[in-house]
Amino acid sequence: MARALVVEFIAGEDAGALGRWLPAAGLDLDVVRLHAGDVLPERVEQEALVVMGGKQDAFGTGEGQSETIALLQGAIADDKAVLGVCLGAQLLALAAGGQVARNPNGPEQGWGLVRKGDACGDDPILRSLPLLPDVVHWHQDEISVLPPGAVPLLRNGATEVQGFRVGARAWGLQCHIEVDEAMVARWADEDGVDRDLVLPFPDDVDLERTWRPVAEAFARVARGGFTGVTLT
Repeated sequence: MARALVVEFIAGEDAGALGRWLPAAGLDLDVVRLHAGDVLPERVEQEALVVMGGKQDAFGTGEGQSETIALLQGAIADDKAVLGVCLGAQLLALAAGGQVARNPNGPEQGWGLVRKGDACGDDPILRSLPLLPDVVHWHQDEISVLPPGAVPLLRNGATEVQGFRVGARAWGLQCHIEVDEAMVARWADEDGVDRDLVLPFPDDVDLERTWRPVAEAFARVARGGFTGVTLT
């Protein structure tokens, strides 16, 4: 079975539902828990790299950030499948030559929507999404400048870059797709946010129905499936 290296910065932002969806789709996980003292390898030997979120600023000097950026750069160079979520997406942008800054619109927290861009129509993992997919937001920074040649995929009114692709096999998602209400409740408590402002999710929100097909498509790409993206 194909494998993915998963990088966790803090205990409260683990792979979440991706920890179920990816193995069920044929992509087993090797997890590096930086918060528990694990050490990053110098390069990704697995077929894929998944980088999760964290509380630190991507443009700061948080633990493991420079090493993770180097790991991302190596994974891109080696044509690995890459998925960055929240902080992971910001680090992917930096690794590929983009920029990250404080979002002038302020923090974005809680349930919300993003909008598909035109490029999602033939994107290998996002093409199945509805026009306005449900997500959870929990960030105060944004990808202010996309990497050269990166393709914008998702956006909303508060954050211009909610999703993007670098090359044919590396994706960044500023929004969260892996969470449940218990995880959001924990984040709210940790950050001093009133739970009533972010919970419960609306009755018609079903992150698994919306995003599990995306995780399955990413696993197919990692296993060597044709991406359907033509690079010029």
